[in-house]
Amino acid sequence: MVSHIVSKLYQYYQLASSFLYVALASRWLILFPLVGVRFLPGGIHEFLMYLLLGSSLLELVWLFVFRGLKGAFRQRTVYKDVNFLYVVGVLHFHDDYEHALVLKNISYSVFIVALGVSQAYCHGTQLFKRAPNHRRKTLLWRLNTFVALPALYISEFCLLLLNLQFPNYHTTELLRAVNQVVLVIYFPVALTCYRKFIARG
Repeated sequence: MVSHIVSKLYQYYQLASSFLYVALASRWLILFPLVGVRFLPGGIHEFLMYLLLGSSLLELVWLFVFRGLKGAFRQRTVYKDVNFLYVVGVLHFHDDYEHALVLKNISYSVFIVALGVSQAYCHGTQLFKRAPNHRRKTLLWRLNTFVALPALYISEFCLLLLNLQFPNYHTTELLRAVNQVVLVIYFPVALTCYRKFIARG
């Protein structure tokens, strides 16, 4: 009985997350032609930050529930979630995101669209158990793998780089040092995860 409830809650989480990421991409699609790059953050940034924060924290909880502490850290998903939480930590601009220069760059839009597509696909494919004869390399898989994920990695790197170039009053010396370290290791870690993702396909 308990396992059945847990299973249903997990499915509900995946379904809700998938819909919310679709909503994120849809919101960008509606707003961008109307407001452009300059005013986009005012209409979407808060939703983006709360979505990243909530979905990542809940996904970590589910990982620990199903895999345990040791097993969770063997999954690439845990590093994805930690990365998203880091993005929230350094790019939240909670009280002045309408004016943050970092968010007025086109890479912010690319990040939102790529994130929406990749995470909607990611959560959507976790809804049900795959059949033994499941065909993994579908058109959606190719779109996610060869378009959305590379765009997500590159745009996030650009945002983090811009965040260093345009310091703000949220930035401390410690955070700046952490950001510099992250930028150095970002692509090696991202490429490793990306190669493993493709290898699974």
